[in-house]
Amino acid sequence: MGGKSLGGKILRVDITSGKVTVEPTEAYTSEFLGGRGIDTWILYNEVKPWVTPYDPANRLIFGTGSLSGTLAPGSCRLNVGAKSPVTGGIGSSSAGGFFSAELKYAGYDHIVIEGKAKKPVYITISDEHIEIKNASNLWGRTTTETEAAIKKETRYDNLQMAYIGPAGENLVRHAPIVVNRARVAGRCGLGAVMGSKNLKAIAVRGSKAIHISQPQRFMKAVDETWKKVNESVMISLLKNEGLMGITKGHVTGKPDYAKNFQDIADPDKLRKIMPDIFREKYQVRKIAPFACPVGCFRIYEVKEGPYAGTICNGFPANDIDNFGIKLGIDYPPAILKAHDLCSDLGLDEDSCSGVIAWAFECYERGILSKEFTGGLEFKWGDHRMILELLDKIANRQGLGDLLAEGCLHASEIIGKGSEEFCIHIKGQDNFEIMRGEKGWALGCVVSTRGGTHLRGAILTDRTDIPGFRNAPPQFLEKWGLSENIESGSYENKAKPVIYCENYKGVADSLGICWILTTWLSADLLGPEDMAELYSAATGHEINAYELMVIGDRIHNLEKAFNVLHVGFNRQDDYPPKRFMDEAVRGGKWNGERLQRKKWDVMLDEYYELREWDKQTSWQTRKCLEDLGLKQVADDLEKARRMPQVKDNVEGLK
Repeated sequence: MGGKSLGGKILRVDITSGKVTVEPTEAYTSEFLGGRGIDTWILYNEVKPWVTPYDPANRLIFGTGSLSGTLAPGSCRLNVGAKSPVTGGIGSSSAGGFFSAELKYAGYDHIVIEGKAKKPVYITISDEHIEIKNASNLWGRTTTETEAAIKKETRYDNLQMAYIGPAGENLVRHAPIVVNRARVAGRCGLGAVMGSKNLKAIAVRGSKAIHISQPQRFMKAVDETWKKVNESVMISLLKNEGLMGITKGHVTGKPDYAKNFQDIADPDKLRKIMPDIFREKYQVRKIAPFACPVGCFRIYEVKEGPYAGTICNGFPANDIDNFGIKLGIDYPPAILKAHDLCSDLGLDEDSCSGVIAWAFECYERGILSKEFTGGLEFKWGDHRMILELLDKIANRQGLGDLLAEGCLHASEIIGKGSEEFCIHIKGQDNFEIMRGEKGWALGCVVSTRGGTHLRGAILTDRTDIPGFRNAPPQFLEKWGLSENIESGSYENKAKPVIYCENYKGVADSLGICWILTTWLSADLLGPEDMAELYSAATGHEINAYELMVIGDRIHNLEKAFNVLHVGFNRQDDYPPKRFMDEAVRGGKWNGERLQRKKWDVMLDEYYELREWDKQTSWQTRKCLEDLGLKQVADDLEKARRMPQVKDNVEGLK
């Protein structure tokens, strides 16, 4: 039944006692594959609903994918899981780089961290040699300084590392974990969980080979998938322009990020921060993680002006949206500096831009006074002041102490109607625009980890994405779409969202980068490709349908975790109030807003296809038992969170 794990072991480290143990991974693989799937199953079983995110009993889990470290294209992803300080529910994020492959070469599929060290520590892993080292001298240092110091102390140059910056140490609620200086397991506050355990870093080096069950068959599958990737229209675009190539189309459509989603981007400002400007004036070279055929990240350097000397590693498309459009910065070097500062301090830029935008709007409306801000006068586009705020957030200084909580918690502290201007989903500051493209919106809002597009949002809505312009009819049919994609329509969006959610669970559990999958483009890797790679690598025969069932199981397990730990229900599956009450003012989606009645119809269809109760959004016993999750169904029933229980839903939250 179960396939062989390519690494073979789960490493458990109790940093309270210093005890290190190892167990085989194989017992988990047939039901959950690896990566995100196994991480979630361990979290579900070992973190009880009464455990708080910063409790030593919370687990912090680093999981490689089943194919991580192999020659499969894009086999670089590392999944990190914990109970989230941001939402109180499932915390799950993914990062690229080289850490995942190196961990596999050391012989491990997962690292499970529990407990809390008495003083700051870091962990080194060199095959079977595991050490917990004093990190007191690293506490307070940036991620760049931390990496250099650990390499000097260990005298190993070939270490791959995951670490936190000052933000994680100071329990900034939305702090991420940084990998290889620029790859970030963002959202959900996993860096804050790491900080709560007094764990500064994990450094790994490995010398073991990965066993492939059927080498010739696997290499054939590898050759075919690399060929498919290299012939993709989308990959050609990304090779030439990086992730900025995707951004260009929607930036020219004047997105409605501006001023905390109050307005569309100013055309005059947009012209100053177009992706081409960054590429032509500041780009130095391309970079790529392990087994990456794309190299979509770039290194940028600022050579003149007040931010001269800034070298920006792994600049993503989000920066233009977050700092350029949402906060109004129209000076490219300042946007590059903001990204570099977030990487160095260990900040999640999506969350930081969200909570800063909330604060700016509250200041404009007289809710926050200049006295309250410590003398700072908030002005959209004031890059010097925004950079100062990022530093204050990371170090919890002055107003930064409040903003470090994210807009939901900050607005609950401030009151005075400030809650109206907090744009969040399930407690997580919102990054995504969504009033125009309805399928994209649905996928973002119902996301189990608290509103993000990298779980189930469908790019088929986004007709500026080249890979979907000429998608074959059979592909669109599988996604539940017609050849005539209507971005603004509410119809037939639930089925493709579910397809994406399930398939993303598979990709995250195999360790394959989402950029190379059909989530991004119709001509990239689908479940059939993944099934062949996995079957040949592990010797466990599986087909595309069976893989997608596992993806379905993983998604439902995350849903059940949320229901048990937070009581999320239907009311948590609505978009931010602003997106329903206020229409877009100009641009491509002028006049569009999300209509409550039509959203309800779309949500009903989604719940019905998922076999969840429409009134509560909670899972039915049939849904869970059909996926082999009877234990989970029993747990929900015992907690009185099965839909047949008629108690007041709000009272259970």
